[in-house]
Amino acid sequence: MSKIIHSLSAQEFTDPTRRHAWTSMMLKSYGMVCRLGTSGPGDGFVENCALGPLLSIDIKMTNQRVSPTLRDSACWNGDHLFLKVIKHGSISIEQNGNTRTFGTDSLLVTDPLHAYSEIFNASTSVAILRISKESLKIRGLPSSFHDVLGRDLSSPDVMAVRDFALFLVEKSSSIGRDVATRMSQHCMDLMDIVLNDGTKSGRNRTSASALVLRAKQVITRLARNPNLDVGWIARELSVSPNYLTRAFRATGQTPMRYLMAVRLQLAKKLLAEQNPRVKEISFQCGFSSSSHFCTAFKREFGTSPLEFAHRPDEQ
Repeated sequence: MSKIIHSLSAQEFTDPTRRHAWTSMMLKSYGMVCRLGTSGPGDGFVENCALGPLLSIDIKMTNQRVSPTLRDSACWNGDHLFLKVIKHGSISIEQNGNTRTFGTDSLLVTDPLHAYSEIFNASTSVAILRISKESLKIRGLPSSFHDVLGRDLSSPDVMAVRDFALFLVEKSSSIGRDVATRMSQHCMDLMDIVLNDGTKSGRNRTSASALVLRAKQVITRLARNPNLDVGWIARELSVSPNYLTRAFRATGQTPMRYLMAVRLQLAKKLLAEQNPRVKEISFQCGFSSSSHFCTAFKREFGTSPLEFAHRPDEQ
């Protein structure tokens, strides 16, 4: 996987031209307003790499303050969360009138849609995964946080997710595209441990609602498989098909209706992004026939796949 690297050396930190280039890059590439310290040494390093549906970002900063913004030429559009692991050093985060400091090994989640500032005084290294809010919503997970979310590392489950995230960032540029995509999906499937009550072990998350959440994660991961059915999903979760169906019905859905919704949302996304080859997209989304896909799509969205793809606002 290819990576993109930007750096600002200690020598360049005092050069006005290089300082301007660095702050412009942070705004345009990462949607962050960056303010460099005017006294004392400083430096910066950012490396990013596409990791399937995630973006891996590895940073090292000294004597800088960064804040997300939707203004100016920022690339940020408010559609992602950031999962962060502090590898070395510490970050102070100012948000909603409060300041919290996170040290080495901390695991935290920030939502750039809600203003905050991160202060890097001493040299600090952070591994970051940018995660789509839509991928969390599909999994039935919370996707908006007004305050920085710091997680209790006394939980072995939370520590395991932290270590997995670190591993993904470290290996992002060396693993193949298919493995990167599969590992990213696994990472998103684990986000319930971080975004919900991370102090509870997996053994305690056995309620019907937790089962439905886990089932939705399985469905999202396997939706492209045309053979996926209730029996398959139940086997993945080590429960009976009847029990799984009852748990879903308590939420007003069934497993197969949810599967259909996931497949149709995926198809809608592909139609907006690709040249509209309806038959090909129907198979990519797990439909066994293009006619079944077209019927289901029109029933859900009120238009055929081709009509949707050729709408001016979808181009």
